[in-house]
Amino acid sequence: MNLHLQLSTRQVSIIVVMTATCLSTNYLMLGLVNVKFMDLIIFTLGLSLGSIVGVVVGVLTWLIYGTLNPYGFSLPILIATCIGESIYGLAGGVLKKSNFYDPSKLGSGYLTAGTKFAILGFLLTFIYDQFTNVISALTVGIPLYMGLVMGVPFSIIHEASNATFFFVGAAPLTYLIKRFYGQA
Repeated sequence: MNLHLQLSTRQVSIIVVMTATCLSTNYLMLGLVNVKFMDLIIFTLGLSLGSIVGVVVGVLTWLIYGTLNPYGFSLPILIATCIGESIYGLAGGVLKKSNFYDPSKLGSGYLTAGTKFAILGFLLTFIYDQFTNVISALTVGIPLYMGLVMGVPFSIIHEASNATFFFVGAAPLTYLIKRFYGQA
């Protein structure tokens, strides 16, 4: 079976611009540990333009951010964050195929949509945090329970901020991406 990924020039340009957007917002928010717009952007890319675009932007963002990171570099953690971040783009792409959210109805049912997005953002971030905390514990050689317990404060901040960002931003950002790229 010959499997290869073929991206259009338009998709490549979207990937480059959105990777740069994720990176710039990450570096701008560097002082806020575990508070980033990246997860929201990658999820909405998947929801708007499909899993491939969302996953590729997530992996590229972490390949760059995780390598040029003032907090340090660790290959196992870099691989874990790349895999973990791709979950956001993949989930968005899967939901794109369902009737989870119709961006043409931005005004009606905003609270309901925002609540669904907030719950989803929280759950996806919980999965991401548990996965990366386990890998981090294994990488530094501490017991798993210690890695999970020590990660709780960071996880709470990450999950709460993402729930808030997804509540406020997922619906309008999805609408804007689809509209800007001629799909809404």
